[in-house]
Amino acid sequence: MKKKGSKRTSANSSKAIRPMKEIAYDQLEHLIVHDRLPAGSMVFEVDLAEQLGMGRTPVREALQRLARDGLVVIHPRRGVMVTEMSIARQLELLEVRRPLEQLIATSAARRANAEERNQMLANAKFSEGTAAAGDGDAFFEATRSNHLLLEQAAHNEVVQNVMGLLHGSSRRYWYAHYRQFGDLERAASAHANLLRSIALGTEAEASENANVLVTYLEEFTRATVGAHELRDRCLVAS
Repeated sequence: MKKKGSKRTSANSSKAIRPMKEIAYDQLEHLIVHDRLPAGSMVFEVDLAEQLGMGRTPVREALQRLARDGLVVIHPRRGVMVTEMSIARQLELLEVRRPLEQLIATSAARRANAEERNQMLANAKFSEGTAAAGDGDAFFEATRSNHLLLEQAAHNEVVQNVMGLLHGSSRRYWYAHYRQFGDLERAASAHANLLRSIALGTEAEASENANVLVTYLEEFTRATVGAHELRDRCLVAS
């Protein structure tokens, strides 16, 4: 009996250990999304490895993944450039996201297990609470948790991988502009309605709520046009 118990502990421990390249990816994406590595800046693998306190191999692998996500461009022997944000690109991402979000919503409404559904209800309440308190940063982190939960609950690995390519850029755009153009309560309501309809297993309603969420994100993106035009004029003038 003792042996079996120790084996279970060992197995659980090994499951809890994440690959260093995933940890490096999460940390670098966080730095980019939160503008700690600003758009247009040139960074270097060796410096990033030192900053994160890890070897160059996981950092290199993380940068390759970030390049696939469109967050950086790798210039061999010259460094890595953090990409600029673009309204046109953001709208293209949302065009792709709309049918995928609807697919995730209907799949999760159909396939989610009891634990996932309970977590959705808890997340819906938490998202509304952060918005009501005006805590944009907490809401921002809650939305990431929401997306990861729904992708997991859809039980479709292909969709999970594809959405991973889209959400980093979308999070970055939201974080850069939500203080000026975001409506936290409207955004929270859209997320909460989506989560609750999926938790209840109502596929048609879940699909429509996913559509409502992406429509809000499109309106939010279009509202930022003036800010980008002003920034571009300032850059030309300087």
